[in-house]
Amino acid sequence: MKTLLIICDGMPDSPDSEGNTPLYTAYHPGLDFLAQNGFVGQLDLKYKKTADTDEGVLKILGCYDESYPGRGYIEALSTDMEILKGDVCFRANFATLNREGMLVDRRAGRDETGLKELVKSIDNIEIDNIRFNATRALGHRLIIVMHHLEGKPLSWNITGNDPKKTNVAVSQITPKTPKGKITASALNKFLRKATKILDEHLINKKRKIPANTILIRNVGHPTKTQSFEQRYNKKACVIGAHSTLTGIAKFLSMDFIRPPDATSLEDTDLNSKTDATLEALNKYDFVLLHVNAFDTLSHDKKRDEKTAFIERFDKMVVRKLLDNIDLNNVIVAVTSDHYSNSLSKGYEHSIEPVPFVICGDGIKSSDTKKYDEKSALKTKKYQNMMKLIL
Repeated sequence: MKTLLIICDGMPDSPDSEGNTPLYTAYHPGLDFLAQNGFVGQLDLKYKKTADTDEGVLKILGCYDESYPGRGYIEALSTDMEILKGDVCFRANFATLNREGMLVDRRAGRDETGLKELVKSIDNIEIDNIRFNATRALGHRLIIVMHHLEGKPLSWNITGNDPKKTNVAVSQITPKTPKGKITASALNKFLRKATKILDEHLINKKRKIPANTILIRNVGHPTKTQSFEQRYNKKACVIGAHSTLTGIAKFLSMDFIRPPDATSLEDTDLNSKTDATLEALNKYDFVLLHVNAFDTLSHDKKRDEKTAFIERFDKMVVRKLLDNIDLNNVIVAVTSDHYSNSLSKGYEHSIEPVPFVICGDGIKSSDTKKYDEKSALKTKKYQNMMKLIL
């Protein structure tokens, strides 16, 4: 029996004044077919204060444990950067400060113009015997790795500096423990130097929205963990385009497949992802397909576009898969890593349980008519997705 797990990043959403969400409003007969013929429930990922993709996906896979390295390391694994024991890694944003030093755009307008040159200008800087290497990541993001030139271990027990809102000043990096003081101090010095370099760079004189500062989003450090195959005795792959999923695949020693023209945005080639999924099901016991655009559209407050994308996803992915696989031989599961609330004025991710559906041979029907947040709220809560689908 093969397993196909589809993670729809940030697809659940907040209800409007009439109680409707993009998922509830959208026409998605493929997802509804799975609900009517399968088992629907709520997956409680046991978030504490915040919800994020790396933690959510690892929890869905049953691989979130004491070996968790932090998202900074997960993202760094998606690059070809050298990462050594004792290093500290950061997932970061290019962002925009105004002349008064206030943060006015956390993503520098999502404009990728010149970011390759900008990141080169702040790469390989040395401060306090610590080398800072930087490289581009997905979209407006970059990865930074701190390495002590004498091989001394650095601490990842420090805060980030992303306020997760605009029209405020960017805070300093602070240590969470005394061991984090050296790392925090050097990182603050680097950020001040990098901001000066970026602000004076010729490219930022030409950009409509300058990428003139850096927000440290997530911290991480190198650790090792059991592979997915060691945990479940399943040959597995991940299909997607998002750097977080690339890093998770590498962390768990799963193969990563990036289909042609696949992106993490609304313009992604869904047909290409579906074709790659069908091909992978011939080679692998377990296939994880990740689709990210739901989350991006929520962050950009494009609620109507999110509804339209759900309909396109249902047609080009779910229904096409159902037309080409045998549910007697493949278990299909669909869920999300977190809610992504397009009506929120603050940070969009929230921590409530997400809907899931599992369909295939031997899966008892839960007599649910539709796949959406409202329908799932009538069902029970579960915590172990892998136990349900394997």
